Amino acid sequence: MTTVAIDLRMYGMSGIGRYLQSVMPEVLPRLQSERIIVFGNADLLMQESWASGGRVEIRNERARIFSIQEQLNAFRRDYMRSGLLWVPQYNVPVAYRGKLVVTIHDLCQLAHPETLGSDLQRWYARTLISRAVRQADAVLCVSKFTRAEIGKYLDVDCSRITVTYPGRGLAAQETHVRPVHAAGRPYILAVGNVKPHKNLRRLISAFELTRDRIEHDLVIVGKRDGFLNAEKLPAGSSAASDDRIRFTGHISDEELLGYYRSADALMFPSLYEGFGFPLVEAMAQGCPVACSNIASLPEVAGDAALLFDPYDIDQIAVALFAVASDAPLRQQMVKKGFERAAKFSAERCGQQTADVINTLLGGSQTRFGMRWPVVH
Repeated sequence: MTTVAIDLRMYGMSGIGRYLQSVMPEVLPRLQSERIIVFGNADLLMQESWASGGRVEIRNERARIFSIQEQLNAFRRDYMRSGLLWVPQYNVPVAYRGKLVVTIHDLCQLAHPETLGSDLQRWYARTLISRAVRQADAVLCVSKFTRAEIGKYLDVDCSRITVTYPGRGLAAQETHVRPVHAAGRPYILAVGNVKPHKNLRRLISAFELTRDRIEHDLVIVGKRDGFLNAEKLPAGSSAASDDRIRFTGHISDEELLGYYRSADALMFPSLYEGFGFPLVEAMAQGCPVACSNIASLPEVAGDAALLFDPYDIDQIAVALFAVASDAPLRQQMVKKGFERAAKFSAERCGQQTADVINTLLGGSQTRFGMRWPVVH
């Protein structure tokens, strides 16, 4: 009996978790396997409709991502004896020797090592990433940018890599929830946990430059506390107590959709993204987008977003002022945004992912000799 095992411990989280929520309902029905074992939070996974049916078996696994414990636990997991293992991140069990598919979302840990807290963490990340990419029978990437980064930092033959753009994820859901903004003023939205590469320091500084010329508040959705390398607020900023700068903390998916729909624009000043789900989510909800002109963001945004240099506070301020003050511009961006978001299909991502896995299950390819097509 052919068994496919999938590590879903990040299911339901931001970023990779959003990717998994989008692709799992599409990829599972297409897998040519009699048995599928998924590992993760059993209470969460059992709520999903794709988890029902005779083929899918759920194994409760709570070991923290990138921990030593996850490597130790791997020895007793069923997937050590599976026909194929799909890991949607680079934390592949070092003892695993079967067929392997890895999804690489970005190489932030290599491109921006300062986002990690210690030399040990940086060494561990580089070791795991390098091993995962070289060990994998197939590597999936969420953008051409990430594929190029793998070639740049790991000197890997990129012809083994398939680009599978994610679908719209959260944007495909429906909600009747509307955000309650206590001040009752219009607002500009930012989505991202307070981490250095999310570049919220410069965004807040840009807001300080424009606040007297616009009526909008700045609402930042994401976790503010709990990160070892959480970004500090700009020196002299009044953000901590300012009623025009609001941190929502963690909110539900329905609430986030409501924030997208009611915002006048999304500002996304990230310094590094492998894909950038908030861009597509916002566009699909009719929210204009202004974002960084680096990493994968121009690739994802196309001509539907207002681009700026994320290292230049003045440029961020100009873009912020433009989307806040120019209603005709926002209307134009909304139209382009709908068109752009429609290009990202969870169904297509699921089909491409299943094609790669099914080819490996068929046994027609051997490790390191594969030449997967690049999807444009």
